[in-house]
Order: sequence, then structure tokens, then C-alpha cells
Amino acid sequence: MDESDSKQKVFTPQDVEALGRDPINRKIFGALQADARLSYADLGRAVNLSAPAVFERVRRLERAGLLRYSIEIDAEKAGLPFTSFIRIAATGGQRDEMVAGLEQLSEVEECHTIAGEDCILVKARTANPLGLDLLLQRIKLIPGVARTLTTAVLRTHFERGVQMRSLEAEEEAEAASSAARAIPHGAGQGRARRR
Repeated sequence: MDESDSKQKVFTPQDVEALGRDPINRKIFGALQADARLSYADLGRAVNLSAPAVFERVRRLERAGLLRYSIEIDAEKAGLPFTSFIRIAATGGQRDEMVAGLEQLSEVEECHTIAGEDCILVKARTANPLGLDLLLQRIKLIPGVARTLTTAVLRTHFERGVQMRSLEAEEEAEAASSAARAIPHGAGQGRARRR
């Protein structure tokens, strides 16, 4: 551990929120979402900062947990073109055990706790419907699973992560929304004249 690591700032939730709302940081997010392989020099040019300045901002965003890295694998080319969403109902209070069991299944890409009749929603990728059937059989063996309800995806139009709108666009949308709420019902509707 070098000396700078031992003196790293601990970010409060307010610090993290402020970093996430910073207009330059949002430009950095957008540029990296468009091309995650940008050099610091190119990223700096995209956001009008020097390479060292953008490097420091990226490091700060990483340390605050706002900027994480992963790779995207083309599921179809990797032999897993069949996507489905599976709602799972639980018996008793065994949700944590179910989640632990689902985490062991490599076909399960995402797992979410949801409100409503069921308590878990998973996104799964398999090679074909038979692979989905085998996955469902394994899911039903997990302690606490009462039932499943599956929706098979016919076509995916797009998938994307969090999209960072600019602060200006958010402020414009909020101003328009506030203005719309401020106009009394029926205001601006003139009276019709009789001829």
C-alpha cells in the first residue's frame, strides 16, 4: 500500500451525490459510455480538461464508487441467445437463501427483489428453450421457491445501462414540469365568442 492509498478520502453520501451531479463529471460519464477505451488525452479533449485533470477526476469517481468497469459479452455470439425473465415466489422468509442459490446458477444474469405477488425477478440467458427448461428445474430445487412464472423474450430492441443526462436537460425538464403544475386547470383557454 503506498502512502496515497492510506490517505484516501472517505466519501459521504452527500459527497457522492455532488460528484454525480457535477456537470463536468456527467460529461465524463457520457464520453466513457460512448467509448470506454478513450485515452485520458482524448477524454480531456471531449470535456475540455487537460489529461492530468481528467485523470484525477476519473480516479476520484472510481474511489467514490460512481465509476466502475465491466465488459459486455455478446450473448448470442457466446451461445446464449435465449433471454427470459423469471418471477419467483417464495415460501416463508427464505428470500436470502433463494438469492444465494440463484447466485450459483451461471445462466442467471440479474436478480432483483420486487414488490407485488412474487418477490424475486431474474433475467436469465440460455442456449435455447430446452436450456431454459433445465434452468427452471434447477431453480425449483432451491429451498424456498414456491413457484415460477417465466416470460421468454422474442426480440430485444435495446439494452443499456444508466444514461447520464446533462444537468441542463434535467433542470429544463424540472422547470417545464413545475411550470405545468403551476398552471391552473382550464387556464389559458379563452372564451368562445358568439357571432
